[in-house]
Amino acid sequence: MTSTADRILDVTQELIQTQGFNAISFNHIADQVGIRKPSIVHHFPTKAALGSAVVKRYREHMNSMAEQFFASGAKTSRQAFDFYCLPFMEFAATESKICLCGALGGEFFALPEEMQQEVRAFFDHHQQMLAQVFQQGQQQGEIKKQDGPVALAQLVVSALQGALITQRATGAPDQVANVVNALRSSIFTG
Repeated sequence: MTSTADRILDVTQELIQTQGFNAISFNHIADQVGIRKPSIVHHFPTKAALGSAVVKRYREHMNSMAEQFFASGAKTSRQAFDFYCLPFMEFAATESKICLCGALGGEFFALPEEMQQEVRAFFDHHQQMLAQVFQQGQQQGEIKKQDGPVALAQLVVSALQGALITQRATGAPDQVANVVNALRSSIFTG
């Protein structure tokens, strides 16, 4: 059974991904969860505390998925890239949902400091993880000549986040898939 705190986190995450952090309130969340506002305050005394908890849980979940993938055996850089793109493809299959940290990145300077730190940690980790993947790929000859693994990781993270936002704004259903395919063909040999 899901706890009230988990339901609050789930609804808040969904609302941030579809509407943004600054567009939601405790009243809005309480209505969606089916509880009263004091129940939220009992678990999360401030909106900043709630937002930080949502981002931390999301970041830990995404990091755990990546760690499980890499722990399951040796992977090529192309397999790692394709795995990394899966959540973006899943978000793209929805009408209005984007990556939680991508949504928050758009309102970064309006976020409380503790949320900024969580969002920054998300992007830093993803870029470092991809840089390692691309460095390994360059060493194994899987990667076309590029500016370097760090720049390539920054390109991929930025392109995928931007593709989600652009797809949402334009309604172009293939935006993310087209970006993933373009990245794949420009990064990998063969």
